[in-house]
Amino acid sequence: AVVSTQSTGGPLVNKDGFPIHPALWNTMWTRAEAIHPNRRSMSKGIRGNVDLPQVPIPVPPTLRSAQPVPEKLWLIQKYMSELQYDYTGLQFFEIRKNRPLCRLMDVAKTIIKESLPIKCLEAVILSIYLTSDLSGVNRFPVAFRSKFEGETYKHIVLGVYYNGRFGALGLSRRNTLMYKELRFKTLLDLLNHYISSYKDCCHTVDRIKLGLPVSHDKQSMESILWKYMVIRPGRVSHKEFSQQCDTFSRQLRGQTAHQMKYAKQSRDAAMEQRPGGNSGTTSDSSDITSGSGSRTKALKNSR
Repeated sequence: AVVSTQSTGGPLVNKDGFPIHPALWNTMWTRAEAIHPNRRSMSKGIRGNVDLPQVPIPVPPTLRSAQPVPEKLWLIQKYMSELQYDYTGLQFFEIRKNRPLCRLMDVAKTIIKESLPIKCLEAVILSIYLTSDLSGVNRFPVAFRSKFEGETYKHIVLGVYYNGRFGALGLSRRNTLMYKELRFKTLLDLLNHYISSYKDCCHTVDRIKLGLPVSHDKQSMESILWKYMVIRPGRVSHKEFSQQCDTFSRQLRGQTAHQMKYAKQSRDAAMEQRPGGNSGTTSDSSDITSGSGSRTKALKNSR
């Protein structure tokens, strides 16, 4: 198996598809034995045991045209939650974010076929696939970077906008950092709710990235633009944070992804032409007062 991080102890990623290569499979079990309190006796009780109970295979939801959109989103979230979050230490599905949308949709089909646990990025790809027929729903990636005791953690969900309300789909180690019901009147309300949830986990959000709306065409050869706007909590006033969210929301309602991408490219080009311009400049905003919270219940890994 081609796993570049095996020797360094980094995250394991299945890059060879299915069936999983025996060497990668053995590495996953070796790591599990190293951290499990029962060590080898744990793996011996599972591997090769033909008497283990059958694991139910989740069935993708059947969405009917008469169903309200919020109900459809809940059914999609329910299905992903039934797949469960991946605690194995092995990422079963490789996600290369720069690939065309149609190739990422092929990965989503494989996720459904294999019915294995997934992590946050895989859940976003699956959410995009399952909501692709909901033409009235705008979908856009929302990525968080948080800090806890000097360590940095990253997480991502799929933001959704429909009929004047915002919500989100996704998976996380914590229920409060994934699905958000389609009930938030503004993008600011949605982001503040996530930031508050992070605070409850004793994490401080220091960066939020908003991506462009994702095409509903599952055969599209375009790649997802994962970073359109960058928000950095604590650097500007709450008013400026609100204005930045309102700007994104207006563009989300009134422009296509192509128009938003062209506008960003025009702004970036103008910045480069200015004296001392910085080609890496992004739209930085947001201001959240983050407390440390009770550390006795601190969550080490928020995703």
